Amino acid sequence: MGREAIFIGYRRDDTADVAGRIYDALERKFGRDRLFKDVDNLRPGADFGAYIKSVLPRCQVALILIGPGWLDARDEAGARRLDDPNDWVRVEVETALATPGLDVVPVLVNGARMPKSDELPATLHPLLRRHAAVIRRDPDFRDDVGKLSAALSASVKTGLLDLSSIGGERRAATAPSSSPPRRNAVMMFVGGVAVALVLVALGGAWRFLGPPESSPVETATTASNLPGEDADGPRGAATPTTTATGQSQQQGPQTPSVQTAPETQAPIALPDMVRIPGGSFVIGSPTTEAGRENVEGPQRTMQVAAFYLSRTEVTFAQWATCVDDGGCNRYRPADQGWGRGARPVINVSWNDAQAYVQWLRRRTGQRYRLPSEAEWEYAARAGTTTAYSTGASLSTSQARFSSNSTAPVGSFPANQFGLYDMHGNVWEWVEDCYRERYDATSCLAGISARDLRGGAWGDPPVRLRSASRSALSETARTRDLGFRVARSE
Repeated sequence: MGREAIFIGYRRDDTADVAGRIYDALERKFGRDRLFKDVDNLRPGADFGAYIKSVLPRCQVALILIGPGWLDARDEAGARRLDDPNDWVRVEVETALATPGLDVVPVLVNGARMPKSDELPATLHPLLRRHAAVIRRDPDFRDDVGKLSAALSASVKTGLLDLSSIGGERRAATAPSSSPPRRNAVMMFVGGVAVALVLVALGGAWRFLGPPESSPVETATTASNLPGEDADGPRGAATPTTTATGQSQQQGPQTPSVQTAPETQAPIALPDMVRIPGGSFVIGSPTTEAGRENVEGPQRTMQVAAFYLSRTEVTFAQWATCVDDGGCNRYRPADQGWGRGARPVINVSWNDAQAYVQWLRRRTGQRYRLPSEAEWEYAARAGTTTAYSTGASLSTSQARFSSNSTAPVGSFPANQFGLYDMHGNVWEWVEDCYRERYDATSCLAGISARDLRGGAWGDPPVRLRSASRSALSETARTRDLGFRVARSE
């Protein structure tokens, strides 16, 4: 392939949503076939630094997204991330700047300013001499991204990148290079997710190989036992049961970071969906696990069909998008003074979560829903059989618990499926009605309670196990309740 790709570098807790919207705009312009995402395409065990060095020479432009929090993002110890030579955002920018013939473009988003030289490590100073683009918030976002897309399209054909119309200076004209003509196509690399790279190195092979085959299994339903229908069809309609073998192994997740409504509607920030390959797993916990009575019912092997699950819990920002678009019953839940934005939305009931799901279905025409209990535990385990996806124990460096508030989503390492906060942060509503023991065959008559999974910020580790369960009324709203969404294939 020639120099025909576009690299997008961003910091997840700074510009994840806007990165997704830019991704979608470029997808519409250039086509999904030429898009690339590191989590989906890196082979297990790949060295990220070496891989970046092999990818960037194939790129024509590197877009470095800089938001209001890019410069001063902090790690768990309070140290500034850019000062760490191993910070993946810093590694990406340094590698891009050192790649001959690559146009490195700072993209200032959400009102961010260009950093000053004394605010950056010396190795990043060359970034300050690059022509910058500016992407403003709505209502100017769509127009600015359209101009950026047009400039990139022109540069693919001519080799000249003119950013003057979107806040950057005009690049001095130079003669086209003698390299082979660049095709009108785009490949994308969404960077800046260090935790995803860690999971690839530590065990990401499972997501490609699938779980081991098992003894005779039961099928985990995703629709037949889920109540209710709406105008878009049955909520959580069933998909054919598959195993984690064959084609699904090779393709991996195919969903863009963030989706948008059709071109005629305003862009909307939606959850980043991860494709979870179908397969079998052992649900529940042994009686002796953590010295607890086994309240999950006897362990047994179950089969789960492939489906999609949001990479993080639904955030306040994503919920606000629903409310601003006229959905979610225009309910704006309290944040307890902890902050909104990238923190998981809280004080939402099961009924509230359903309102968000209904809005997603109407807005996109796709089969969004809440995950079933079996799907949730299968995704949380991500191929593991231990109490946690992290092993037999869980530490405060791996999940948010025994704390006094939520944390922004994605603050801790992802599991082997690339899912964040499956242990801790907030309890997550699932579709199923409450059953006293998971091995029960039907819901309890007269009880309008729904199951919860994952534990929350104020719980001890034992409540955060993959098999742990709880339940509350469909109308309950508390400061440790949130959710994530699923989608049928």
